[in-house]
Amino acid sequence: MKIQPYQFVKYDKNTSIEHIEKVHQAGAVVCFDFEDGIVNPLETDMSATLKEEARGIFSHLYSVLYDFNKDIKTGIRVNSIKTEEFARDLITLKGKRFDSILIPKIEHPGDIQLILARFKEFDIQYKNLIPVIESKKGLENLENILQPHPEIGKIAFGHCDYNLDIDAYPFFHQDSWEYWKWIHAIIDKIKNYSVQLINSPYLNTSNEDFFCSMIAYITTHKKDYFCGQVTLSTRQSILCHSENPVKKNFTEYLENKNLFPVDKKIALALVHEFEANNKQKGLSKSNNKFISLQEYLASKKLINDRREVKEICFVGGCFPVQYNIVYEDLFHQQLRRKLEHHLQNKLHINIIRYERFSTLPDKIKNLAGSKKLDLLIFHVRPEPYLRLIKLFYQYIDDKGYLKWSLNLPYFNLLMVEKYDILDLGRIFHVPGRERNSIFYKFLITCNYIFGSMIGNKRYALKSYLRTVKNMIDFCHSNHIKYIILGPNRRSNTHLEPFLCRDLDLYISGRTNKHIYVCGYEKDTGKKMNQENGIHVTSYYHELIAEKLYKTIITNRLLNPE
Repeated sequence: MKIQPYQFVKYDKNTSIEHIEKVHQAGAVVCFDFEDGIVNPLETDMSATLKEEARGIFSHLYSVLYDFNKDIKTGIRVNSIKTEEFARDLITLKGKRFDSILIPKIEHPGDIQLILARFKEFDIQYKNLIPVIESKKGLENLENILQPHPEIGKIAFGHCDYNLDIDAYPFFHQDSWEYWKWIHAIIDKIKNYSVQLINSPYLNTSNEDFFCSMIAYITTHKKDYFCGQVTLSTRQSILCHSENPVKKNFTEYLENKNLFPVDKKIALALVHEFEANNKQKGLSKSNNKFISLQEYLASKKLINDRREVKEICFVGGCFPVQYNIVYEDLFHQQLRRKLEHHLQNKLHINIIRYERFSTLPDKIKNLAGSKKLDLLIFHVRPEPYLRLIKLFYQYIDDKGYLKWSLNLPYFNLLMVEKYDILDLGRIFHVPGRERNSIFYKFLITCNYIFGSMIGNKRYALKSYLRTVKNMIDFCHSNHIKYIILGPNRRSNTHLEPFLCRDLDLYISGRTNKHIYVCGYEKDTGKKMNQENGIHVTSYYHELIAEKLYKTIITNRLLNPE
C-alpha cells in the first residue's frame, strides 16, 4: 500500500522547522495553502489580512529551509487565477522553486496558458504543475485542458468544491458511490493521456480502517490512474506508505447517499459544530473529523433558503442511482434544476427502490407517513416483469448458495418474490464473456419463450397492473398527485424490446393517458441503451427529464391548488 501523500500543513508564526521535517519524514510532499485554508469563515472581511500574514510566514519558513539546505519536497496551493489574491501570490512566490504547485478551480484551457505565462514572468519554478478539478465545467472540459499541455502529468480532484458547485447536499464524500462515479468519470477522460490523479482529502481522520481500505483500492484496482493522496495529518501520510491489513473489501463500505434529502436540522447542527470549533481557518475539526468550508457554506445556504419545499418521490430501480452516470447528470437532478428554475420552489427528491411487488406498498406508505408528498412518479420497470416471465429463475438463498427454481406463479412457486436482489449479496454476477456470448443470450430468449408459453407473461402483466392500480388508489386516498413513467426498451436480447413494448402498451392502455409518460422515443437518432442493452445512456436521462418536466408543467402537478 504505497502512494505519494501530499500533506497540507497548518502553519503560523509558531511553526517550527522540526514540524515540517516530521511531515517530510512521513514521506509527504509538504504543502502550504494560500487558498481556502487561509480564510476566516466567521469574519470574511479578515480573510485578506490573514492571507497576507500567511504569505509572510511562508516566506520566512521557505528561507529557513533554503538557508539550512533542507532537502524537503514542498508544494503550494495558490489562489484562483480569477481572484485578486492570485496576483499577490505571484509576488510572494517570485524566484522560488517547488516540487508541486496546485492550481485550484481550473475550468478552461486558457487558464493553464495564463498561469504558465505568469509563472514564467515571475520566475516561479516547479517540477509538477497540478490543475485541480473542482467544478462541473472543469470536469467537462478536462480533455480540452490536457490536450494542449503534455507537460501536465498530474491533476487533483477537489470534491468539496465540486459538491458545492453542483448544489449537492449533504455532500458526497469517499464513503458514497456518488464520489466514485466522479472518479470514474475523471479516469475516463485522462486514460488516453499520460496523466494521473491525486485523490481528494478524506476528512474523517478517525476512521483509519476506511482510509486504509481506500488507499489499498486505489493502489491495486486503480493503480494505473492514481499517483497521490491529499492528506490532512501526519498519521494519514504514514498510512499511505504502510502495509496495514485491510479488514474488508473497500466497496463494502460504500452506500448510495442520494435516496432521501436532508432537512434543515442537519444543516443547523453542522453549522453549529463548524462555528464552535473554528479557529479562523477554512477547516474546522471536531472529534477527529474535519468539516470543510464548502459544506459549511452549503449548510448556511440551505438554512437561509426561504422557498416553499415540494416533495417528489420517485419509485424505481437502478435508474435513479445508475452506477455509471454522475449524480448531477441523473434524470432527477436535471428535472429538479428545470422545475426549481420554472416554479421558484425548492424540490426535494426522495427515491424508493423496488425489485419485488410484495414489499413495495409498505415502502411507499412509510415514506408518505413521514412527510407530505406532493408528487409520486412511479417507474414501470422492465426487470421485475422480465424475471416473472422466465420459466427458470436463478437466485442466491439466505445461506449464500446459488439455486435454480421453476417460476410457476399459478402453483404459488415464485422465488422472484421471495428473495430481494436489492440485497447486493443476492446478485449472481455472470462473467462478462459468458454474459455477452450469443449462446447465453439464446438461453435467456428460450427462457422467456418457455415461460410465456405456460402463462408467465400474462401473470406478469396482470401483477404489474395490479401494483400500479394499488399505487394509484393509495395516491387518490392520500391526495398525492402522480405520474406513471413507462418502461425503456431493454435490448440485452433480441426478444426483450418486444416484451418491453408489450408491457408499455398493456399499462398505458389501462391508465390515464395524461399522467402516463412513455419511457421510449422512436427515431431519435441517438442511442438510449448502453452496449450491454440494460443500462441507459446519458441521452436517455436527458430525454426522461424533459418528458417529466413537460408533463408536470402542462398538467400543473406542482402548482398550488
